[in-house]
Amino acid sequence: MRIAIITESFPPDVNGVAHCVVRVAENLIRNGHHPLVIAPESARATLGTDNQFPYPVERIPSIPLPGYPTFRLGLPSPRTRRAVAEHGTDVVHLASPVILGAWGSHVAKALDLPMVAVYQTDLPSYARAYRLGAVTEAFAWRWLRDIHNAAGRTLAPSTVTATDLRAHGIERVRLWGRGVDIERVDLLASIATLPGVRLVVVGGGPAEEEPRQAIPSAVFLGERDGLDGPGRPCPPS
Repeated sequence: MRIAIITESFPPDVNGVAHCVVRVAENLIRNGHHPLVIAPESARATLGTDNQFPYPVERIPSIPLPGYPTFRLGLPSPRTRRAVAEHGTDVVHLASPVILGAWGSHVAKALDLPMVAVYQTDLPSYARAYRLGAVTEAFAWRWLRDIHNAAGRTLAPSTVTATDLRAHGIERVRLWGRGVDIERVDLLASIATLPGVRLVVVGGGPAEEEPRQAIPSAVFLGERDGLDGPGRPCPPS
């Protein structure tokens, strides 16, 4: 199957959306599919940056996000439709759609292609956190509803998020839980045995016991926030 992944962010950007898109594309390749990634031009990219990936990457014109110049917003562009058509796309995957994803939804509908959308960037929560007002939060929900309700499925990372999406009128929501990259855990276990290396793991959760058993020499700090963050000294081992 040929899947076009339209994303708001992609390496060399470093964030959750970019990381997830790389993992999704890797798994698609591993299972015999043919992904295409459509992403905004990055402020960090250099010539040949995208050649490292075993699938095509189409960069879309972008502008810096006001107040956050290293993050760029993909702009509506004929390149998106052209790339999808030339790829022979069967399904469009909208990765945390906001701006470029909204345009990608428009392109998919124009080409009569099925869509799946992944909910990852919680815009309404940002509106609350930055005290942008109830009107801005309501606009964020309306914008997201228009995008996600055009998709055949919206994938939510947790049951809490799925419940919130349904409560705000987003339809056809399904749970798409996160997993652990076992290969990376094995690599960390090897690194932890190197002389002079002390591996510290920040975070916690119901699956914490598994990495504790896999990496017994590591120091697990549990959940940290605020003044209790990872910048504080580690406890003695």
